[in-house]
Amino acid sequence: MATSVQQLLDDLTARSSAAPSTATIEDITGALAHLGRALTGLAADGLTPAASSRQRTATGLAEACTAAGRLWPPGGGPLTDLAGAAADLVGRDRDVMGRAHRWAATVELAAAADHCARLGRRLLPPGAAPELAFVRSSAADVEHDAQANPPTADGYAVLDRLVPLPIPSPGAAQVPALDAAVALVAALNRAQRAGDLTLRDFRAAVAAAEITSRYAAATAGPAGEDAGPRVLAGLAWQLVGRSSMVFHDGRQRQPGDRRGVVASSQALVGALRDQVGVHADTPGPDEGRASPSQAAAVQQVADQLPALADRLAAAVDRWSCTGRLYANARDLPPMEDMPADRVRAVMAGRHVQAHGADLDRLRLTVGRAAVLTTRPASARAGADAPNRRADHPAAARHAPRSRAPVVTERMPRPTATRYHNLSTIRHARQAPREVPPSR
Repeated sequence: MATSVQQLLDDLTARSSAAPSTATIEDITGALAHLGRALTGLAADGLTPAASSRQRTATGLAEACTAAGRLWPPGGGPLTDLAGAAADLVGRDRDVMGRAHRWAATVELAAAADHCARLGRRLLPPGAAPELAFVRSSAADVEHDAQANPPTADGYAVLDRLVPLPIPSPGAAQVPALDAAVALVAALNRAQRAGDLTLRDFRAAVAAAEITSRYAAATAGPAGEDAGPRVLAGLAWQLVGRSSMVFHDGRQRQPGDRRGVVASSQALVGALRDQVGVHADTPGPDEGRASPSQAAAVQQVADQLPALADRLAAAVDRWSCTGRLYANARDLPPMEDMPADRVRAVMAGRHVQAHGADLDRLRLTVGRAAVLTTRPASARAGADAPNRRADHPAAARHAPRSRAPVVTERMPRPTATRYHNLSTIRHARQAPREVPPSR
């Protein structure tokens, strides 16, 4: 199954809190080194617009974890592996994180670092490795700030974003629909980072979003959900697909990449069709054919669509700047003070390079689809307002409360580190497209 940063950190916390523990000190300091790496990146990107106590405490914790991570040569182990995977995922998402996301990630990383340092202190003689005590003290500072300024629901969203496991080999059993949805978002990320997202990729992902929304609407009843928002989202994605037909990018169809956007879109639609006991075009009275567990699984898949919508909106913004799309001048929105060359192109019916305001209609339809897609997911998370704290499992750890003091000496910031060999309306009765468009 797909995993998330939050799941990795929860597993790390559970393992470091287990009694008795089989962890080694090398495994613990290895985990702290990775946590320090993640915290360093978040602090460098900035938690507040200007210098602040929050920024200073986060930077101090990053330095404390990094120093503790150098105490022993890395030996590997489950704690190191979990922390390393979490740090890699945080680093991969840094380019899409805002300050609220970075603060939520910092608070959760601080909690994991505190558990690791506490375990390390239990394994060593009293007074040994004061760097671990400094980690606990710095983590307590972050926790204190989190009680005064808890992370928001939007901030926690980045921690719950799922990431896919490696694609199975040919002939292997089909991946669950949820993993297929996460793989599609990952494929969009790869294409955008490479600057190679084609219009065909865009349309395939839009079709997958439309079909997923209609599956979610068809199974809303057994899941205890309202089908209306999902129906509207499906209609909105259908309109996005139609709006995109005005454009072309001149790209010829390339051989299929099984990790690409088109293949991932087809895999998601195939997984929904094969694993759910109801079709997206099933009329309402028959929607009970889906079991509650199947319906809940579809809703989880639909909850990955906001991340997909973000990527598609970013693609339109990028195209408006790069001018990689073309269209018949007559099909583009009217312009004020239309240049003479555009006037001639309209009169002749010629194709022109589309950029800027030429993509406003497509941008507007993608934005509407994104809003309609996000609303059901936000309602399921209990986040009806942008800044309302969700009932996130991690939120309870940072509610204002009296905190037992951390049993650790307050250490002055080390001037040097000791080294020991250091080293994610169309009407229901109309037949759905069963595969994303090929162009």
